[in-house]
Amino acid sequence: MIAVNQLPLSFCSSNGFHDFMSVVEPNYKPCKEEAIKTRLKILSSNIEELIKNDLQDASSICCTTDCWTSISQESYITVTAHVIDSKWCAKSYTLTTHEMDKRHTAENLSEQLINTFGKWDITNKILAIVTDNSKNITNAIPLISPEIYSVKCAAHSLQLAVNCVLKNENIVNIIKQCNKIVGHFKHSTLAKTSLEEKQELLGLTKTTLLQSCKTRWNSIYLMMERLVLNRCAIFNVLADRTITSQSMAQNLEIKEHEWLFIESLIQFLKPIYVTTNIFCTENNSSISMIRPLLKQIIEKHLMQCHENEDTIVQTLKQTLASEIKRRFSLEWDSTESVLLEQIASFLDPRFKDLDHEVLSNHEAIRSKIKQIINQNNYLEPNEITTASQEQQNKHRSDLEYIFGINNEENDLTKEFQNYLAEPQLRFTLDPLEWLKTQYSKYPTIGKLAKKYMAITATSVSAERCFSTAGNIVTRKRASLSPENVNLLVFLHQNKRLMI
Repeated sequence: MIAVNQLPLSFCSSNGFHDFMSVVEPNYKPCKEEAIKTRLKILSSNIEELIKNDLQDASSICCTTDCWTSISQESYITVTAHVIDSKWCAKSYTLTTHEMDKRHTAENLSEQLINTFGKWDITNKILAIVTDNSKNITNAIPLISPEIYSVKCAAHSLQLAVNCVLKNENIVNIIKQCNKIVGHFKHSTLAKTSLEEKQELLGLTKTTLLQSCKTRWNSIYLMMERLVLNRCAIFNVLADRTITSQSMAQNLEIKEHEWLFIESLIQFLKPIYVTTNIFCTENNSSISMIRPLLKQIIEKHLMQCHENEDTIVQTLKQTLASEIKRRFSLEWDSTESVLLEQIASFLDPRFKDLDHEVLSNHEAIRSKIKQIINQNNYLEPNEITTASQEQQNKHRSDLEYIFGINNEENDLTKEFQNYLAEPQLRFTLDPLEWLKTQYSKYPTIGKLAKKYMAITATSVSAERCFSTAGNIVTRKRASLSPENVNLLVFLHQNKRLMI
């Protein structure tokens, strides 16, 4: 209960718990804080063992990492691991959230990550590390190993692209005015109560207005959407002189053409909001989705001009499309090295036809996949065969020897060609389920897919760890030791493994 509900270690020593247990079971003797801590450590060791077993069974691992500063000004680094297990289920585990008492330089960050990977004995299995766009962490990844891919969080990159567009003077002024209105209803109890009454009279759902926040992705979109939904209720409150003074109403007024501009901005930002939510979905946000989704955003939302659309919005769309193309290298040329996202997209049966790529680049991507297959041995080491199968295989090998055919190469080429000929899976279907059912037919493609599709599109799992840590390290619990913070975050984040 302490681990799952993020309660203090001293919970069992509290008077409230004593009074509760005196009614439930008068003879119960509550555990002391040290005993609770000992039991939590035992529980942590059991969960750690389960995670280690799963990580050892995985062929490759993707990790996400980020840094956070607690309310007591202590710095922490968290690491999560992502794998696709033998049952073709995407799983994620929080490995650590420990204190970072050194400066956040690339060298120190790489040292911390190396120590974490060494503790879990997964150093040789790390394929990629997903981080935000900060230079110190992106520079730290190559210091760990040149063979580890450094992947930038797609949601963060998308937000940076949007931020470039939101610097437009017209948008800055609208955002300020929207924040001013929301702030008024947040700080005035009378205005807030009146808004709820107006919502009820107009048959609207009772919802509070949302304030935008620079560090919260999509918060500007959510603020504007909530304002538009409650436009009539807000107008009625501002028009009521018993609630809002005339000078205040004039200060907060949004004119009709500004409301129209806000509605246009909502339509403009909605595809970015939806895509960010897709990227941030736990255990289902492979990097294979990044390029296909962004191509759809550009072609079907940003490049489409609607009738009577504001010229400012049209310019914003073009600017955002250019920013997305630049940040995600969407205008990739076949003379460059094939990107990790392109490899993953080809191995994803929903995007294997590479419709999101320029036709002239298809062959370069497919050639890279063939090269990866030929460079690695993907044959099962302990394949069990019956005596009749062995005899049949020997006979086939003899004939292939006479005709000068390489058996392994022939099988891999045939498998690759058959995979290309398969109909592309509908984007709403589960690619891992398809790969699982077709594994006997495409074992090599399946092994590669399990490896590359385990790489997540975002580092949002690390952000979720810090949300948990923020609920644990509160003002009343600011003196928690880093050891106990790590223990409690680890248990809560991996609570599904508790027996």
